Amino acid sequence: MFNRTWKRNQLSVLVILMFTAAAYPLAFASTEIKWEKSIEKGMMEAQETGKPIMMDFYTEW
Repeated sequence: MFNRTWKRNQLSVLVILMFTAAAYPLAFASTEIKWEKSIEKGMMEAQETGKPIMMDFYTEW
């Protein structure tokens, strides 16, 4: 009897893990990142939405 219950529990855990693994990418998928090229527009939008700003500086020396 213990062996049958153990196998049923293993199957349940396996099914739950499979559904979780399949749903994980869908839960965190978002739309494409909207890049802003103007610092003024970006700062205004950040103030309106309350979101932080990420600035990336680079050069090709």
